[in-house]
Amino acid sequence: MNLRKIVKQIIVMGMAVMLTIQPGYMGNDNKKVYGAESTKADSFYLPSANANGVIGATMPYTRYDTEKASLAGGAVIAKSDSYSNSSIATQASNQSYARLPKSGSSVEWTMETSGDGVTMRFTMPDSSDGKGKTGSLDVYVNGKLAEKVNLTSYYMWQYFAAGKGHPSDTNNGGYPLFAFDEVHFKLNKSLKKGDKIKIQNSGAGNMEYGVDFIEVEQVQGEIKQPANSLSVVDYGAKPNDDTDDATAINNCLYAAKNMKKDVYFPAGTYKMSKKMKILGENIKVTGAGMWYTNIQFTSDQQGGGGVTGKCKNVEISNMYLNSNLRSRYSESANYKCFADVFEGGSVIHDIWEEHFECGFWLGDYDRDTNYSDGLKIVNSRIRNNLADGVNFCQGTSNAAVYNCSVRNNGDDGLAMWNNDYCSKDEEKNVFAYNTVEFNWRAGGIAVYGGNGHKIYNNYICDTTMSCGIHLNTVFPGHKFNNNKDGIKFDNNIIIKSGCSKDSWNGTMAAIDITGGVKNVTFSNTKIYEAQHDGIRVGQDCSNIIFNNTKIYKSGADGNTSRKGAALYLDTAQNVIFNNIEIAKSAYSNAAGWPIYSHIYGTVNTNNIKNYVNVSSKEYTIPSYPKAGTFSTGKPSNGGSENPTTKPTVKPTVKPIVKVNVTKVKSASKKRASYKIKISLKKAKSVTGYQIQIATNKKFKKVLVSKKVKKYKFVLKSSKIKNKKTLYLRARAYKVVSKKTYVSNWTKAKKVKVTK
Repeated sequence: MNLRKIVKQIIVMGMAVMLTIQPGYMGNDNKKVYGAESTKADSFYLPSANANGVIGATMPYTRYDTEKASLAGGAVIAKSDSYSNSSIATQASNQSYARLPKSGSSVEWTMETSGDGVTMRFTMPDSSDGKGKTGSLDVYVNGKLAEKVNLTSYYMWQYFAAGKGHPSDTNNGGYPLFAFDEVHFKLNKSLKKGDKIKIQNSGAGNMEYGVDFIEVEQVQGEIKQPANSLSVVDYGAKPNDDTDDATAINNCLYAAKNMKKDVYFPAGTYKMSKKMKILGENIKVTGAGMWYTNIQFTSDQQGGGGVTGKCKNVEISNMYLNSNLRSRYSESANYKCFADVFEGGSVIHDIWEEHFECGFWLGDYDRDTNYSDGLKIVNSRIRNNLADGVNFCQGTSNAAVYNCSVRNNGDDGLAMWNNDYCSKDEEKNVFAYNTVEFNWRAGGIAVYGGNGHKIYNNYICDTTMSCGIHLNTVFPGHKFNNNKDGIKFDNNIIIKSGCSKDSWNGTMAAIDITGGVKNVTFSNTKIYEAQHDGIRVGQDCSNIIFNNTKIYKSGADGNTSRKGAALYLDTAQNVIFNNIEIAKSAYSNAAGWPIYSHIYGTVNTNNIKNYVNVSSKEYTIPSYPKAGTFSTGKPSNGGSENPTTKPTVKPTVKPIVKVNVTKVKSASKKRASYKIKISLKKAKSVTGYQIQIATNKKFKKVLVSKKVKKYKFVLKSSKIKNKKTLYLRARAYKVVSKKTYVSNWTKAKKVKVTK
């Protein structure tokens, strides 16, 4: 028989509550709801594309190139005007560096800025067994010896036999790439404007050295241990000795996971013989700063090191990471600096990593796949890796690499590969405001598929056997099949990229698009001195659009077997150029167009609109990005993908005013079901409301959790029982730019269910 339930109303004073909406995660019904907490990544606001904004990363250092230095003692400038793959200078900044051939030869600069942190890009010979040599260079400040900097070519030198594609660790007569590495050191006394700093060959190892440039910055002070954190030292880690700290560090990370505390690495060098595992949720892992905390992975074997993540909403920052890896093991090294999955709005920032297989490889290869959704990699230095700098793989979505220095990587600098192995497609990733340089193979920035990605305000330069921007469908995956929203490239600058002969003996344009690529738009693109072709679009591509494009010189390598063209179009009917300006193309066809077509011979130019030939135009290559201070709050170089201020509303939510509970028929005879009628006071400027019903006032066991759009609504539940005390609470939520912001909960209201 039907029973009539009467809910006794408890009158509570001050039921009207003023609420401020804050970022938070709205969980599914009957799952944990993270109140008003925001994700770690929310603190790092991502500027939108800005045609008038900064191009490239804002880093704290000033570069001093050897072209503007004083040479002495037999030092000479080596150059490569032909971009030969066999020339070491091809891999240097602006294809030139200072050779220091003997003891006493030196290169010297006069400081225009101040700083005590110095990074030096250098070259030195390989050993006959491919394991490198050791040596040193002396550093003088104002004529006095300040540092003896130890060097090694252990990590350097990969050899590409023509047409083989993949490198050898020992000299097989192929093209000698990875010819430069870098070392950084902190001076005891800061350099001042007007001081002189000299790098000199002291004769160590009786060999020739080379210097490409130095970068000088002011090193900030150490970061102290934060509150509510565990120190790895307290768990047995001992920096600056030869003991293995792997067990102590992983024990500390595991304890932090269970205790819900953060983790701190004091200054010093920590040795790790195996992988570091970050498994926590809602925690921070921080060092004392990238100039102070050093993590050294000691293994040179496959799978021997790196940081693995099976974590959610974590923040990792302020440290330098290095490895002992020197081989890709035929692409099976499994030795990334950061690998696996960093979920739930995680952020990795102020990291300096080098000498891994890859800097970051985000993907989960288990059958029960998780995804790095909402991850941000920010203000980091991703350098000198054997393969990719960053690869967003295996369904990685809504992720970003922002304001990073990405250089001297042996495959793609920044890549998105939507591999379909046990994974969904990926979408809405962002590469923005990065400086990508000295790539030796593949592409500076590569996109192999997905939907809705944005790539903007990047500075790409000085690649070897590599294009600047790369799109194709060579690799298995979802490719561009789901690209319904389109992929956009805006405000990117590409300098001295592409090649006449890559590792497979093929050509590459500065922007190289082949295979089944579709629905891609480039706007405000500038290409300077493309080594071979400026832009190539293959025959299977479709709906490729270029708006406001400038190509100032193509075929810069002087190749005469097939001169580089501004445009290499095998599918002119499927590509549109709106407003294009071309200067100094090495190739022009019979009709005088700077366009080459391997398939069609004479290209249909109807889709090339507002073409301007400025063959005599003089141009200036944009300078390397200037030093500056990076801000995570309100960047000056653009708008914001996320709100820079949290949207605030002040809804008055009057909690449970009246509740009517009525038994209804249920499919189960053993368990009754009830309609629960709830009334709230209407709030302004909100998307909706969430109601929770629990059996205790701390809401440890939530019976019902429901999001609704109306302030008067009816819930249906079979979990309410007769003569039970219930607690009810409500909050408002608002969706802004696809992010959900929530208010604080109202105080719990107690009601009792009776007949």
